Amino acid sequence: MFLTNPVHALEGEVERLSASIAEEKRQLDEIITVFQNSEVYSVADHGGSIDSYKYFIYPFKGLTLVNQKLYAGAGKYLARLVPAETEVILTIESDGIGLASFVGAELGLPVIICKSFHYNVPSIEFVQKTGYYERPMYLPKIIEGKKVAIVDCLVSTGGTVQAMIETIKQLPETKITGVYCLNNKSNYGEQQNEIAGYDYGYLFDTRVLEENKIAAEFSKKLRTVFWQNIDSLFFNLAKEYSQLSNFSKRGYQVGALIVAADTFEIVAWGYRRGNIHAEQDAISMLKNNCLDWEKRDFTLYTTMEPCAYRNGSGYTCCADLINQVPQIRWVIVGEIDSTDNQINGAGLERLKECKHIRMVQNNEVIRSINSVPHFSARGGI
Repeated sequence: MFLTNPVHALEGEVERLSASIAEEKRQLDEIITVFQNSEVYSVADHGGSIDSYKYFIYPFKGLTLVNQKLYAGAGKYLARLVPAETEVILTIESDGIGLASFVGAELGLPVIICKSFHYNVPSIEFVQKTGYYERPMYLPKIIEGKKVAIVDCLVSTGGTVQAMIETIKQLPETKITGVYCLNNKSNYGEQQNEIAGYDYGYLFDTRVLEENKIAAEFSKKLRTVFWQNIDSLFFNLAKEYSQLSNFSKRGYQVGALIVAADTFEIVAWGYRRGNIHAEQDAISMLKNNCLDWEKRDFTLYTTMEPCAYRNGSGYTCCADLINQVPQIRWVIVGEIDSTDNQINGAGLERLKECKHIRMVQNNEVIRSINSVPHFSARGGI
């Protein structure tokens, strides 16, 4: 990659990465729109748990012309919530089959389906009771002794998931690693992080409003996994820029990127060269090349903790330079500069006066100690 023209090669990677991430965000926004445009219906009691149950035609039910690429993308994000110890994905014969299939494919795990007929396979019978109906179902005993994640389309009343949990508990040495759904429909239950004591994760918050419209938004867990993934991609590119850097007196190289929070455009980058530090280089490029930088919000990625002091007069340390740009709201830092006793966390202490920080090496989030605008979403998600 660096044999001929390393700078130009990296500039091409900058454009590709920004476009790829913007497309991921566009797909997530499209799923929100699909939810919001869904038709709402009511159903009288058919043995379920709710009279006059309100529901919407689920976008991925097979009754709408939804692009399955959106479903695959959602499955990829949901798979990031499933614990690594999981050995089997378990779902039920309903709208969850498609989602579970994408999750299983992403993780390389088998998908087992609770069905309305046992097909003479050793099974445990249980009753699935939703908000508006109930029916007998059969859970295959083949999952016995495995670590199982339950994956379904949504949780509304929680009846289906509760029935599956109680049935799994009948199987010796079988562990439930969590419950994971595309969306939580909160009309008939409070939003929660656990179900029956097990981890519960979902991607979208949805609700049927009084005027029969759908409210939909990104869940907190989706926001978290989205930014963890995005930060990893951008940070890895910052590491590539660090390979262009000269070595510090303590033997390391440093690279930095500045990313627009609203468009995911990489607007500036830098690396250590001579007396110019990587963060200093990137901030200079931001101010020179981005004409409207003062009206936008940014995240700065740096492979090493910004310096807390500079040798010689006329130099401002990088932590102070970053603090002097209020438009940089978040700073993603690779590792603490433990090789320099005068820094070794002092740069982070300076930064947290004005910035929110995330450490890549241990995924620690450090909130600003002062009242800065809440910016956990970074660009609408």
